[in-house]
Amino acid sequence: MPSLPLKYAAANVLDLSALSARITAVEARRQEAFELWRHLQVVVNVSKEHVGEKGAMESLRTTCQHVLLSTPEREPRLANLSNRMEDIVRLESFQHFLETGTLVSLSELTRSYPTLTDEEYLAGAVMGLTQELRRYGLGRATVRDVASVKAAASLVTECQNFLLQMDFRNGPLRRKYDGVKYSLQALETLLYELSITGATVDDTSYAETSEAKRIKTETAALIPTEELQALKDRMDHRDELRESLIKKSRDGQKAAKQSIFALHRGDTKRTRDLLNECRDCIQKDLMPIVREEPFLRTAGSFTGVLEEYVEARLFGAWLYGNAFFSDGTCSSKVSGVFLQMEDFTEVALEPEEYLGGLCDLTGEIGRYAVQRGTARDKSAVELSLQGVSSVLSALQSLERCPVQKKLEGVRRTEEKLERMLYDMSLSEAAGGRIVPTTDSNQGEDEDGNRDD
Repeated sequence: MPSLPLKYAAANVLDLSALSARITAVEARRQEAFELWRHLQVVVNVSKEHVGEKGAMESLRTTCQHVLLSTPEREPRLANLSNRMEDIVRLESFQHFLETGTLVSLSELTRSYPTLTDEEYLAGAVMGLTQELRRYGLGRATVRDVASVKAAASLVTECQNFLLQMDFRNGPLRRKYDGVKYSLQALETLLYELSITGATVDDTSYAETSEAKRIKTETAALIPTEELQALKDRMDHRDELRESLIKKSRDGQKAAKQSIFALHRGDTKRTRDLLNECRDCIQKDLMPIVREEPFLRTAGSFTGVLEEYVEARLFGAWLYGNAFFSDGTCSSKVSGVFLQMEDFTEVALEPEEYLGGLCDLTGEIGRYAVQRGTARDKSAVELSLQGVSSVLSALQSLERCPVQKKLEGVRRTEEKLERMLYDMSLSEAAGGRIVPTTDSNQGEDEDGNRDD
């Protein structure tokens, strides 16, 4: 009978059961949000059929109340609820146009939707409205209602003139803004085509008289200029915060990366200094920005520095133990300790950030194993393989793994170390030298002197 597969049992098994329960709870809330998103989609579609009628938006507002109360102000919404809010205020804005011929103000919308964000207002009530007006203009042009088409074109022109002052960078708002000019172009084309067929604003021979004369608004009053300027100022300030976050994140991430290099060199003093520098950067420079603007919490630059910090802390603890960060205690042997997410008391982490750092840790363990394998330290390579296998097993035990894309890299590292052990066994069988004992934390001491 064949023998059982060779197993690389880990001395310190990584238990992620508590984290798995937290991830499952978050995922459950996200699924509830998706169900709510689908429900709101139906409500919005039904409301579209009655837009323009008196009281058409009341049922929509009533349905949305519990959604809005569950999301704190300036906090990212779960699932795609932010997109659904854009659809809702887009209808509200279109209804307001049909009643007044003007753009609804943010202050008016926040009476019914108190947590509506500036970005949702711009995307839905301003940019989204221009898409509605393009279709509306086509319908009114069909019955030769020049006045209504002209009113729509005038409002889109004013919206575009304001939006030209904004700097949307390369994001969702930028892509939606690109559609505004096409809406204006379509409406201007309609007006041109109507004019060459002899239709005028005063010509009501083919138009419905009540519709043609219903919208009469001065151009200067089409948009709430003062509120829009205040909105622009707020968004400019957020852009400054974002730029500051990106710049300061580079400093923190650089310190964390250098601490990992120092760990590979065995320079423990510099490692602690650099990690303290990264920690101070996160606590004193980055977190105040994130608290002021919660949407930046999920920014790639901020997430990157947190993952890099987690990776450095995990690698240091795996090499020297957790006491290494408190009193600088180091042993000559690899501790094999894995820090849990709750051990990072100095920084508030999300599961994705901890797990991302944990996956990246296996790459550093693999590099460490290559160093020790070069020195023919078989026991250190075995310990490294046990560590990587323990991480992979723990990640695969998660019911929902938020870092699924990184698992393949962990598997490749495990396979590489398995191959390395096999090669070392061949060398040993051929009479090659193998280090008999594991003294695998050799390197520089705190004075910078080599142990070996």
